[in-house]
Amino acid sequence: MLYTILMKDLGKYGIFVLCILGAITRMFYGYAHEPWIHAPDQLAWEMVIEQGDLSYCQLIHYPHEGGSILFSLFSQLLELFTSFSSLTISAFLADFVVRFVQINVVKKLFNNRVAILFGIWTIFASPVIIPWGTLNFGLHSVSSVFPFIFLLMLFKKEQTIKYQLLSGSFLGLAFWFSYSNVILIPAFILYNLIGKKKFSHWGYVLISLTIVLILHILTRNVMDPGFHLNEFSFNSIRGEVFSINEINFWDRLSNLPKVIVNSFIVLPYADQFSGVIKSAFSLSCLVSAIGLFLMIKKKKLRKKHSILLLLILLFIISYTLSPFFVEQEVEQETGNHVTFRHLTYIIPLVSLAIIVGLSYLKNNLVLIPFLLLGVLQSNRLFQMEKTPQNHVTTKASGWVLATKLGHDTELINSIIKDNYKKSNLLIQGVGWGTSTALMKDNQTLSKLETKNKVDELVDLIAQYPNSYQKDLLIGIEFSFSDQVTPRLDKNILPMIEDGLKKRYTIE
Repeated sequence: MLYTILMKDLGKYGIFVLCILGAITRMFYGYAHEPWIHAPDQLAWEMVIEQGDLSYCQLIHYPHEGGSILFSLFSQLLELFTSFSSLTISAFLADFVVRFVQINVVKKLFNNRVAILFGIWTIFASPVIIPWGTLNFGLHSVSSVFPFIFLLMLFKKEQTIKYQLLSGSFLGLAFWFSYSNVILIPAFILYNLIGKKKFSHWGYVLISLTIVLILHILTRNVMDPGFHLNEFSFNSIRGEVFSINEINFWDRLSNLPKVIVNSFIVLPYADQFSGVIKSAFSLSCLVSAIGLFLMIKKKKLRKKHSILLLLILLFIISYTLSPFFVEQEVEQETGNHVTFRHLTYIIPLVSLAIIVGLSYLKNNLVLIPFLLLGVLQSNRLFQMEKTPQNHVTTKASGWVLATKLGHDTELINSIIKDNYKKSNLLIQGVGWGTSTALMKDNQTLSKLETKNKVDELVDLIAQYPNSYQKDLLIGIEFSFSDQVTPRLDKNILPMIEDGLKKRYTIE
């Protein structure tokens, strides 16, 4: 019935209705599970935002996530009006805007039928996407809007210098917002080279793109994002570096179909329906591929379809080569929305490609299984038992704080005071995070360098109040346990304890 009504006229109001229905789905999920109370990254980020500081260090969450500055600023504004999690509200509103833009772009570039089907899909989408409507951890899901805007930019028939400069700025700012958008740059260059477009029609794009990228590089080198104890290299993302020589690309490539399938229907448990749902999704992909093949054969595959597939291919290659590829050794789906968070960037685009292939077959029946998958999986998502908030989450948020701000003991002390109800666990997390940040690379250090790291740790711990010392030591000892990664050299722990005992008598 919804499909029939929308087929008559998918105007802005129709798109708005689809987005509202999607928002209701995410609201119910948030109400049922409160994922933000289980997200150490968001909890730590929220605590920093609550300080109300406008320094670069406290506004940007991670150096490669320039878009997090916008979320921090908006969340600080929300803090003036509500005591509820401002990052959760920001995520909810951003998710709504992203879906609204995506459906609008699909309507403009494809047709009413494809736009309606895609809009219906977005209501329930996938269990890997729904939680990000109420959760902030990385900008992968929010960034999924950029490939859609990119498609619109490519097919807007305008060749003025002003338009080219704006297009280049868009590509640069998209990359600055989140490094997931790096695929848009080679996609743009390939599109113009393969299409044999005159350089004068796109050359100015490279000028403005280069200017924005230079500004970004200068900002990253000049501004202080924190993470002094970790000493992240410029080419690292959350401390992870692309080491292509250390991976088996072909093994990963052969494992990729399973990863893609699991990312679409992922839940942290498997049941008797899992195999059926996987088969239904795989069948939808196969039938869609047939539809796309027929489009190629009958020369109905247009440039917008080709670029759509090119973007998916470029992302898959970059993801397969990245340190964030999910290695899955078992057949059952494992993990959760956090495990597969990087793929939320491309899943809406993959879903659009599937819908395009299926819709070409002109038979609505072939679309039903694919659209029902989101409904069935979301139903299973809602039926999961709510996980109570636990001490590990609070301790882990302290770890995140120390990882980013461990060098600034005064700021961390202020944050702990503002969250006194959970101060003990936060302090333990700070001890854990500070120790890990300084000692994680000890295997590559000389004895003198290791001693210097131990002295630095002891000096930092000494800057906290005496009342914190017991919990800080508990956190440090926890960082050397077998329960956490990375595994630290346990031979260093006595050196740290001796150094602390010289300064304090810890009961």
